[in-house]
Amino acid sequence: MAIRGILSRPLAILLLSAAVSLSGTACSQAPPTAVSPRPGSLFVVGYHPYWAGDAWMSYPVEQLQQVFFFEVELDSDGGLADLHGWHAEWAGLQGEMARRGVQVIPTVTLYGDGAFETLFSDPEATGRAVESLLGLLRDSPTVRGLHLDVEVFQPVSREARDGYTAFTAQLGAAMRGVDPGLGLSVFTLAFDDDDAYNERALAALADYLVVQGYDLHNRTDAAAGPVAALKGWGRLNWASVVERYDSLGIPRSRLVMGVPLYGYEWPTVGAEPGAATRGEGRVTPLEAPESVLPEAPRAWRQAEIHGAARDPESGSPYYAFQDADGGWVQGWFEDRESLRAKLDFVRSRGLAGVAFFPLAYGASAIWGDLETVRAPLQR
Repeated sequence: MAIRGILSRPLAILLLSAAVSLSGTACSQAPPTAVSPRPGSLFVVGYHPYWAGDAWMSYPVEQLQQVFFFEVELDSDGGLADLHGWHAEWAGLQGEMARRGVQVIPTVTLYGDGAFETLFSDPEATGRAVESLLGLLRDSPTVRGLHLDVEVFQPVSREARDGYTAFTAQLGAAMRGVDPGLGLSVFTLAFDDDDAYNERALAALADYLVVQGYDLHNRTDAAAGPVAALKGWGRLNWASVVERYDSLGIPRSRLVMGVPLYGYEWPTVGAEPGAATRGEGRVTPLEAPESVLPEAPRAWRQAEIHGAARDPESGSPYYAFQDADGGWVQGWFEDRESLRAKLDFVRSRGLAGVAFFPLAYGASAIWGDLETVRAPLQR
């Protein structure tokens, strides 16, 4: 409640005008409330990246509650840097999803350590960011919420850390002031060794957190390994990630685990699991339309060509082969077995659900397995 008391006068005026604008167009019928996890059901969302074009036409709509449009970029001064065609160029996506009962939610991103420090250390800039996002909602009156994906990977000042928490609180309060049915979700990191975020506060402010469940070995790592191990590999696994959130006192029922529908293929010094890398890896979608990342190999096809093994420690599949120059290449990815195990992990640990990243890199076989796993649950 105190957050509203510190809103600037221009922001208060914007809130009032936005409320009139949004509510005045729907006097006869209240718009739907944003969906969020609920006990006894597996919450399923997925990201649609702007570069995937019309790949959304083949998404498993009957299995989804929300689709996160990825992305609308914030500027470090609080403005909107790049909307990637939102929302005018994505009318087809929004219309079809709405027809099928799936909500499309814009993902608001900010990357770069300097950008985080600049924006969230400046109350005036964060106020402008709130105004910008309210304007985004005003221009898209059928949208039922926002998803924040603000990432930083180095120490930040206490002022910036607290500023991001205050921004999230201010944005949530402003959105509720416009329409109590609007929802807010927040992406958080698997590990936060630099203590750049107050995850406990963010969990209390958001409807739910989407926890990074991927890039536990990432494209630039010094060694190859599973992208999303359930166990093993030191702490680089889902079990350790969940333990961290347990230690923060965040209810598991508010955690949605991010699930990769891609892998990485690294040049390595050998074929053994965990071999040192000789350079950066490249993304390998599991399967994808030819128009999506046409230059990237498809992980499932690579596994067929080179033969796949399963790491007994993590349960993750991988393959290894020698390239034309005789150097080793090692690819780690997800298959139907490892993805089913992740869904079972989420259910058995009492987590809220899963967020597939990105949907366009998946395959129809996965969606059939998802339907089977969710069958005993009520949507």
